[in-house]
Amino acid sequence: MKALPKILLALTAVAALSVAYPAKATMFDVSGTCTPFAPFTGTTFSGTLTIDVTTGTATGINVSFQGLPAFTSIGFSAPVPAVGPFQWEIVADNASLGTVLDLLFNTGHTPASLVGFTGGRILGTVVTNIISGDGYTITGGSLTPAGVPDGGSTVSLLGCALLLFAGLRRKLC
Repeated sequence: MKALPKILLALTAVAALSVAYPAKATMFDVSGTCTPFAPFTGTTFSGTLTIDVTTGTATGINVSFQGLPAFTSIGFSAPVPAVGPFQWEIVADNASLGTVLDLLFNTGHTPASLVGFTGGRILGTVVTNIISGDGYTITGGSLTPAGVPDGGSTVSLLGCALLLFAGLRRKLC
């Protein structure tokens, strides 16, 4: 019967360690739909957006639309309170002369901030060449955490490994 309290104590420790801790995403998958202007024909776009969720700063972008080089340079990133308290705008450019991406998205539970950002809905705007007018109208999409491991699962596995090690140690010694 003395082993039962030790087992209960060990199981309680594992349960306490198994509490899911939210992981802080820094890279977000970007995906959405768009309407092309001639000569373009694509109706979807995708890529990644990197955000330092501790400081609330967009630090990188790599978003592609059919027929254009990827947008990889952020020129502007700021809240847009005139549009709404939870709106953020990013303007990026690519290797094409005069072509810009203007992306508007919802920041979720963080008004006018990317601190603690966990993903959001893309609301729209455009990709346009300011010389020719060619481009796309963005009609919607989403920003979702990209490949972020679940912190709770990692802690649970660590707790189980420690419990198994303790049991093996006891049997060997």
